[in-house]
Amino acid sequence: MTFSLLNLFCSRKTLRISAAVLFCFVLVVLPSFPKVRVLLSAPLVVHDPEARGDACYVLSGGGSLRERLDAAADLVQMGRVSKILLTQDARRSQYSFKDRRSWTRGEWSADYLVWRGIAAERIVWLPPAAGFFGTLSEARTVAGNLPKELNTLVLVSSAPHMRRTVLAFRRSLPAMVRVVPYAATGFETSYEMYHPLWIEYLKLLVYYAVS
Repeated sequence: MTFSLLNLFCSRKTLRISAAVLFCFVLVVLPSFPKVRVLLSAPLVVHDPEARGDACYVLSGGGSLRERLDAAADLVQMGRVSKILLTQDARRSQYSFKDRRSWTRGEWSADYLVWRGIAAERIVWLPPAAGFFGTLSEARTVAGNLPKELNTLVLVSSAPHMRRTVLAFRRSLPAMVRVVPYAATGFETSYEMYHPLWIEYLKLLVYYAVS
């Protein structure tokens, strides 16, 4: 009897260890390979390479913001959009030696776009977005401050954020405003290539429920 219980305990322990190893392999080891990550990210990415509209909106971001600004500048320079919409970001950022003070993130964004050849008058500033859900808060801020003449809005964000971004904006903007997705880069060259994908899938589910 004791021997049977010991065998049962050992077999259950072996099963738990095997399940943990398999779980680790599927969620940690496999996604570390770029080709696997690209496949896993595919449902999250929506992108129109021919995107054009009245203006583009650049989603706020940390380290990925520059690649989004680059994409927005390209859209203007290719004649696809005439304006770039940005929400104001007054948070303090790096020190500007030419201005001898710390600039805000918004000031750095504007300076970078001008450096990319975008005239300052093509940049339209919207009020800062406030709310718990970042992208959804931005969508609602844009919806409440949308230029009246705007009929088609191109959304510029990082590749793995695009489906969630499109969902938030389509549910927030008036029905007559057309939304066009434009990923700043391909997923494999994105700043967020190795950010956890499961978090993005979780956020997408949450947005389906709350947006």
